[in-house]
Amino acid sequence: KLTLSVSSAITAFLAAPAVLLTPSPAYSQALEEITVTARKVTESLQEVPLAITALSGDDIERLNLQDLSDISQQDTSVQFDEGFTPSDTRITIRGLSPTRGRPNAATLIDGIDVTSEAVSNAGGSTLINPRLIDVERIEIVKGPQSALYGRSAFAGAVQYITKDPTDTLTGGIFVGTNSQDAREIRGSVSIPITDTLGVLVNGY
Repeated sequence: KLTLSVSSAITAFLAAPAVLLTPSPAYSQALEEITVTARKVTESLQEVPLAITALSGDDIERLNLQDLSDISQQDTSVQFDEGFTPSDTRITIRGLSPTRGRPNAATLIDGIDVTSEAVSNAGGSTLINPRLIDVERIEIVKGPQSALYGRSAFAGAVQYITKDPTDTLTGGIFVGTNSQDAREIRGSVSIPITDTLGVLVNGY
């Protein structure tokens, strides 16, 4: 009887890890598919053969991301540098820092390249750090992507996908402050005009 009880305990112990490692159906159903448009088509993030960091609109609100300096804190391969002048603003992806001329990391808004060139500062640009208002998703594509995004995407690209107008009249306002006396108010309103046309207005 003693031998049987020890054998049963060993069998139960060996079988326990298999039970603990089995994922529950509820956990499997909670995973949501992330879609990106990094290759100019809508596809699942898991199927894209590129190194991409995607931040959804919910992530932006939850993490209170305000600009590119906040985004760089979510990805260790992205660095943001801001100097004394507005044109002395640059982004570095995977350590490829711009040394002269145009930035080597492209900035796109809804697929349109807004990368500019600062004459006085190497790799600087005033347009790479927009305010994150009504942004649906942010995609950081790492590695040379000149074939997709043009000559500025030698180190990678940061793309902002803005929200589309809604089918119903909606709006929202956000008021924020902190202990350093920084205050901000931003809001947006979506106005449907027809079944296929709408206007989305935001302010900061």
